[in-house]
Amino acid sequence: MEMTPERKEIFLRELRRHGIILAAARAASPATDSRTACVSSFYWTRNRDPEFAAEWDTALAEASADVELEIHRRAVEGYEEPVYQKGELVGTITRYSDRLLELRAKGLMPDRYAVERKDVRVQGKIEHDHQHKAVLLELRPEDVILLPEDKRETLLELLEEIAEAKGDEPVPHLLERG
Repeated sequence: MEMTPERKEIFLRELRRHGIILAAARAASPATDSRTACVSSFYWTRNRDPEFAAEWDTALAEASADVELEIHRRAVEGYEEPVYQKGELVGTITRYSDRLLELRAKGLMPDRYAVERKDVRVQGKIEHDHQHKAVLLELRPEDVILLPEDKRETLLELLEEIAEAKGDEPVPHLLERG
């Protein structure tokens, strides 16, 4: 089935509405019998059409924002649930979703509310025979200045990587780059 501008527009409209790629592809490909074959033509077009790819990403972002807003509404603002007595509607009661509020908190503040942290421990023994002796080197700013500028930059990048690997906080450089 040919990828027409109309098919693209239907696909993007549906994707904006719910964010489900398969359902959007089906809506834009009503004549296709296969449940999944139509999806591949949209991915093929996405990979070859940067404008379509950008519109696709925007449509998914809009669908995600709508879902996030609905999660917030149900968790924080609440939603009205009808109340019946003897089969007759007598009013509504505002309900809130504790579970959605929990999910929202975990998404916004994972450092405080993501309880499902994984702790992986590995036990074992590693032996390594190394012929070189370790040399302790102390670098002072005046020593680093002796290096050519490109080597200084490389050294600073390596020191940053080492600090990051050790989990150290970034330290402002004593030397200005550039």
